[in-house]
Amino acid sequence: MAWAAFAIVLLADALYAGLIQGQAYRAPDAYTAPFVAGYLFLLAVLLGVSLVRTPQIVAMRTALRAAPAGGLLVLGILAAFSIGLPLAVAGMLAAGASVRTLKGRLWAPSGLVAAAAAVLAVAVLVAGFEVTERMIVCPATGNMSGGGNGFVTGPYHYECVEGRLSFHSG
Repeated sequence: MAWAAFAIVLLADALYAGLIQGQAYRAPDAYTAPFVAGYLFLLAVLLGVSLVRTPQIVAMRTALRAAPAGGLLVLGILAAFSIGLPLAVAGMLAAGASVRTLKGRLWAPSGLVAAAAAVLAVAVLVAGFEVTERMIVCPATGNMSGGGNGFVTGPYHYECVEGRLSFHSG
């Protein structure tokens, strides 16, 4: 299951990176797409490392698979209308692989560390969205405005006038 999740995430990341590179239009929040591509690559690396058969890696295998499971499931839901379905499938496979490598009871230390790893992966995803969504790139000429809703910090509005950014929370 971990191999399949690893392959799906690598393929989805490569296709996503190719898709965003091929677009001529750059959105005002131009850093969000590269963040997602980098995040997917990091999750693929964690899954890839979890496949290594050294004693140190085997001891951390559950957490190395649980973190991508949490991140992929949440990102799969958030991106349901674009690349979400393969990511959700990969997240389910990673979750299954994580549960299969779990030693003992769910509340054992390895289970708690795995749960913490999944929560940390989701926290990194949410924080990345919060930061990159607000890194607005204004065109050098012309006017543009917009806004969005943050997961944690709430709504914001921006306006670009001749390359100058005005940003307002709320």
